[in-house]
Amino acid sequence: MTQSVATRSLLDCRRNTMPVLSQYWFRRTDFRGDTEFLSIRHGAGVWAWINDAGITQRSTLVWEREDRELLIDLHAQANTAAVTGAIDQMLGGAASRRSEVRAGWIPWLHVPYHDDEPGRHGELDLLVRIAFDFHIGTPWFCTDADGDISYYVLFFTDRGGRLRSAVDGWSYDYDGGGPFCTGGINDALDDAVSGGVTTLQGLLDAALAQFAERRFDLVYLLPGAADTDGQGSVDVGSHVSLALLPR
Repeated sequence: MTQSVATRSLLDCRRNTMPVLSQYWFRRTDFRGDTEFLSIRHGAGVWAWINDAGITQRSTLVWEREDRELLIDLHAQANTAAVTGAIDQMLGGAASRRSEVRAGWIPWLHVPYHDDEPGRHGELDLLVRIAFDFHIGTPWFCTDADGDISYYVLFFTDRGGRLRSAVDGWSYDYDGGGPFCTGGINDALDDAVSGGVTTLQGLLDAALAQFAERRFDLVYLLPGAADTDGQGSVDVGSHVSLALLPR
């Protein structure tokens, strides 16, 4: 299957007002799963340190974050009325959405269609996975189907430092539909989900157009709401933020 996402107005961003040292401890390999984090603000040119938290982890990340960092909570943006309404309209009668929209990250290595073209991205390049649960009712002689639909998005800068996005692909997975309805379910989902790529790319393009006059040195993802102070936990598969370093 070849197969990002949905956001509203990405202009709704926060400014990091002083340097921050952040460390993230991931419960799974390749920066995945439940994640503990600790962030410490500090003055420019002043030492900051984080002691070993004694957390059981399979991977970790430390990031020194600049005071010019702009932050956009992708989970919050993906759950605005404009975006969820567009998703529901996109599904039409093929399926009904049964959850909030998750906006987390996934390393390219773990994207479902990775093996179709493994060299397309670096193995640990992070894509934004926009996902939600769905339900499909069936005739009495089949079981109902429940599963999830995912779109995969890349955020990047072009050679001129302009912020860009691209819908990289899509996937779906479900249980149920047997014994006779899976073929019809697959056909309906293939049409609805693949057809939604244009809608979602349009939402992204409209949102990023608000940054058309700005130039950026770096674009990256951070767990959760990208907190700049204190500690907490988050599932990075469901909630991440976009960080921008303007020129």
